[in-house]
Amino acid sequence: MFLAAIHRSIIFALQSFWRNIWLSLATIFIIALAFLSINFLVALNAISDSAIAAVKDKIDVSVYFKRDVKESKIAEIKSHLETLSQAKSVAYFSPDDNLAQFKARHQSDQIIQETLTELAGNPLGATLVIKAKELADYPEILKAIDNPAYTELIENKSYDDHQLVISRINSITDNIRKGGLIISLIFVVIAVLIVFNTVRIAIFTHQNEIGIMKLVGANNWFIRAPFILENVISGLVACVVATIVIYGILSFLQPHLTAFFGFDFNISKYFNDNFIKIFASELIGITVLNVISSSLALTKYLKV
Repeated sequence: MFLAAIHRSIIFALQSFWRNIWLSLATIFIIALAFLSINFLVALNAISDSAIAAVKDKIDVSVYFKRDVKESKIAEIKSHLETLSQAKSVAYFSPDDNLAQFKARHQSDQIIQETLTELAGNPLGATLVIKAKELADYPEILKAIDNPAYTELIENKSYDDHQLVISRINSITDNIRKGGLIISLIFVVIAVLIVFNTVRIAIFTHQNEIGIMKLVGANNWFIRAPFILENVISGLVACVVATIVIYGILSFLQPHLTAFFGFDFNISKYFNDNFIKIFASELIGITVLNVISSSLALTKYLKV
């Protein structure tokens, strides 16, 4: 009996779906737009987080030592810095390493190459490059480097601070996120209203049948099920359509994103890795909204 009721509800829902195909397509279109706008926010969050992570990775403190500083002394300072809880890594570059890197950076500059050749020895000293665990940890690391015991050993130090870049990324993404959230909410509200009115129209065309079903003792859920299922079907179709469109857009944008941000971030892979988490939660959300709006639209007609 239960399986027969489910089968009847599905058949009735599909018949109603095709009978009101233009209204069904309008519902699918609006729900798909809601999916697209929500996934735009998901993509924006993923891109901004990746961009900020890439910028954070470039932040470090470089300590340049004088040429006559012994390697053992630098190793002692390195060991001290590695004990700091704020330090993520402390990399040592010998004078020879720095000279090789300097030559590689200026290999096309003939004057610099000739000048280095004429020099009797290596003009560069050793370097320590310190990366912090968090951006907020750099002040403590700088404070440790400013130890008076190190002052005579250090020729120069630089803090490659990208805080301004990060704050700008956060500001831009926050503004876009707010606009996208408003658009998403608008589409969700429109989708709910369309679902509500779709159910009302479907009920209007079947109100005599509903009245007879109530008189012969049919319970409310037996009557509700076909109308709710119809809109659940619309939500499923909209999700499939939106997913296809989203992946098409992501494939088109991928090379432009890589060129614009200058780092390798595969947005399609991000959606693949989080496919169930993203689309299942959105599908559940839109299904719940469809069920609620359908139930509200049916309430009036189930009172006999």
